[in-house]
Amino acid sequence: MTSSFLRAAISNNAFWCDAVCKALGSPGEFTATLWFHRRGTPPFYPDAVTLTEAGGEQTETIATLINSEKRDWAIKDSHAALDLAPLGFKLLFEAEWIGMRTPVSAPSPITWQRMESAADLAQWEAEWGKANGPVTQKIFTEPLLHDPEIAFLLGFEHGKPIGGGILNHHAGVVGHSNLFAEGRHGETIRRGLVARAAELYPREPLVGYERGDDLDEALRAGFELLGPLRVWLKEA
Repeated sequence: MTSSFLRAAISNNAFWCDAVCKALGSPGEFTATLWFHRRGTPPFYPDAVTLTEAGGEQTETIATLINSEKRDWAIKDSHAALDLAPLGFKLLFEAEWIGMRTPVSAPSPITWQRMESAADLAQWEAEWGKANGPVTQKIFTEPLLHDPEIAFLLGFEHGKPIGGGILNHHAGVVGHSNLFAEGRHGETIRRGLVARAAELYPREPLVGYERGDDLDEALRAGFELLGPLRVWLKEA
């Protein structure tokens, strides 16, 4: 049975995907079991996120979506419960949902700044892009900065940006995502985001998902495992 903590993490992630699309002027759609977008999402974002465990309705909706337009389709299988291979999908990667029930504010060895203007956001995106490669399509837009439940954060050491991430508050939890760090600063950035979450959204649990070395880093920072997920890709 899915825990309420995991359900909140999944709901938070679907909300974040929708918020990014909505800020671009094209929100997605929600059903009881699925969030999805018919017209395509920005780079790094799925076209659908399952909200519940495997069910026929999800597979039927996904089949309808991929038959509506010939393009790449990415599906976040939030419970690692679907078999989308019969629909032509290949498994892109597996990851783990993570959570921290009581984030604590603590002094950080670096200085943190919340992005508040278009110029701030452009700087954040430029730094994030160094870690993720060049992106020609716009992903994050200024309306996201005007939502008090969303925070773009950049960390500085001796006046130089060394990493950052995004917090979003929804479904009674705070999602942390898009974490990036220069060189050896990964743990410093993650622990700093934990502290900033505790300050901005007091007494709210922190959630997200990671894999590989980033997952190991998150577990060292105090996160717990909530459950597996998969991301499936069907190429045009």
